[in-house]
Amino acid sequence: MRVFPLDFLKDKITIGLNQSWKIVDTTYAITMMPKLNIPEFIEGESKRPSIVWITKPSKVRGQCTPQEIALAEENFYGFENDGKASLTGLDEPSETGRVLDWVHKPHPEKLYLWTSISQSAMNLAANLGARNIILVGCDNGAVGGNHHAHDQHTMWKGESPDVRYAQYYEGVAEVRAALRERGVNVVNMNPFVKIDAPEMDFKRLARETGVEKFIENKDIPRGTTLMQDNVRYLKLTRYILQKNIRHMARKIGL
Repeated sequence: MRVFPLDFLKDKITIGLNQSWKIVDTTYAITMMPKLNIPEFIEGESKRPSIVWITKPSKVRGQCTPQEIALAEENFYGFENDGKASLTGLDEPSETGRVLDWVHKPHPEKLYLWTSISQSAMNLAANLGARNIILVGCDNGAVGGNHHAHDQHTMWKGESPDVRYAQYYEGVAEVRAALRERGVNVVNMNPFVKIDAPEMDFKRLARETGVEKFIENKDIPRGTTLMQDNVRYLKLTRYILQKNIRHMARKIGL
């Protein structure tokens, strides 16, 4: 996005991800971490009332002040992604929202979310009626060591960025395949004119447009202990057992 011609986005319906508002004002914006990414909730940031936010009400209630919760309830739209139990470790992307049924057919409240909010944005765009979705800045990889177009956090959770990018790609690719079955096209657009050496063209564009060639991003570590993992697995085991008991009770008419 740092070297992308933003004029291209004018007069188009756009969905921004997380802190994309630092680069461009979009029609909509979506995040699963409201306290971290919505400017109205960030100290010192100006409000951007022209952007329509979509976020998780459960996260708003868990992260925000009563005043912020009231603001969100009055002005924002909501989605959730709790669809199934996830057996992944705490430092791995949760699979609770990896539900392709919601992509194949719109759900009134839920959006697919596995490894990247870009996947939820694709699901949302299709639900809004898009037949051609153009991804911009969702390259699922670094360019010249840059992970973002601006100064924004990363959240690798103790893993290599390459591993996380592979997970981002896998989620985007399976959403793309599901949307294709709905007659929705998904393409990725970038400003580079040399496909086998995007970093070389990025550096050239940065020089020509006068933007920084490298911006360091601070990582937010989220390491978990073995005890925390064990507690989560015990809770999941109890959840699955209770669900199975209720299912069996219905089957035998209790």
